[in-house]
Amino acid sequence: MLPRNLVLPVLVATTLLACGSPSPPVAAPCFAVQGSPDLRAKDAQKALDELEARIRLSAEDEALRDPTSIEDIRAVLRRDAIYSFGKAAAFARTLGTVEGRISEATLELLLGESQLVASQVLTMQAAWVSGDLRIARAGLASERGEPSTDRGRMLAQLIRVVEEGNKIADALGAVAPAHVARGAEVVRTLRTEAPSDARTSALVAEYHRLRGEWTEFETAITAAEAGQQTTPALCYLRAMEQLERFRRPDRGAAMMRDCLAKHPKFVRAQAALVLMGTTPRAAMRELGKLKQMNQDHYLVMLLEPTLAADQELARLEQHGDEGDGAR
Repeated sequence: MLPRNLVLPVLVATTLLACGSPSPPVAAPCFAVQGSPDLRAKDAQKALDELEARIRLSAEDEALRDPTSIEDIRAVLRRDAIYSFGKAAAFARTLGTVEGRISEATLELLLGESQLVASQVLTMQAAWVSGDLRIARAGLASERGEPSTDRGRMLAQLIRVVEEGNKIADALGAVAPAHVARGAEVVRTLRTEAPSDARTSALVAEYHRLRGEWTEFETAITAAEAGQQTTPALCYLRAMEQLERFRRPDRGAAMMRDCLAKHPKFVRAQAALVLMGTTPRAAMRELGKLKQMNQDHYLVMLLEPTLAADQELARLEQHGDEGDGAR
C-alpha cells in the first residue's frame, strides 16, 4: 500500500512546444520552455506545503514543528528534521543575534541542500529500477481495468510511485535555490559581523561546496578546521568533498562512516550514505539504517515506497507468484 505521505500529485506548470520550423543554421534545442520561473517555484512550493501538511510525524518530531528556542533548533538539526527547517529559520531570524544568524544560515543552506539531494535521489531512483519500470509499462500496456494478479498490482504500484517521485523531484528542485540564496545572504552578513568565528568559516565552506567552488571551499574549511576541533559539520564536508570534488564515492562513504562512528546520532551523515548507494540494494540497506535513526526522515518517506515495491516485485518474480493475492 502506498504510504499516506506520498498520495499527493505535484503539478508543475511547464509547457514544451515542439519545433515546427526547418532546422536553423546553428544547432539549437528543438523545443522551447515557456512559463515564469517565479511562478513555477510558487506552484512547486504550494504543492510541497500541501504534501507536508498531510504528513503525520512521530511525537518527537511533531513537537519540533514550531521551534521556539535555540535548543529546539539544535534538536531540529540533530534529527535532520527537514519539515521544521523553514519555521526554525524564521524563528532564528527573529532573534537578531549572531547566534540567531548562524542558526538561520545553517538551516537555510541545509534546507536547500536537502531539497536538492532529495530531488537528485528521487531522479536517480527511476534509473535504479529502470529495468523493472520498463517491464511494468510494457506488461500493463494491454491490461484493461485494474490488474488482477499480485505481480500486476505491484507493477502498477511501481509505475505510480516512480511517477509521483519524479513530480516531487521537480518541485524540490524548483524551490531549493531560494533557500541557498537566503543562506548565502545571511552568511555575507556573518562574514562582516563575525569573521573570526569558526562557524562562519564552516558556513562559507558549506556554501562554496554547494556551488562546486573548490578553491574557495578549501580556504574556508581550512580556516574552520584551524578554529575548532573536528565537528560533525566539518567531517561531513570533507566526506562530501571526496564524492563531489574527487569523484571517489567509496572514499567518501568510508569517511562518512568514520564520521558516524565519532558522532553516532549525526542523522545527516547517514542520509548522505543513502545518496552514495550505487545500487538499489545498497540504497535500501542504508535507508534501513536511516529509518532506525529517524523514522520520519524525508528520504525514508520519499524513497521507501519505490525501493520496497521493487524489492517485493523481485520476490514475486523469484517465487513465480502470479496468484490473486488470496491467502
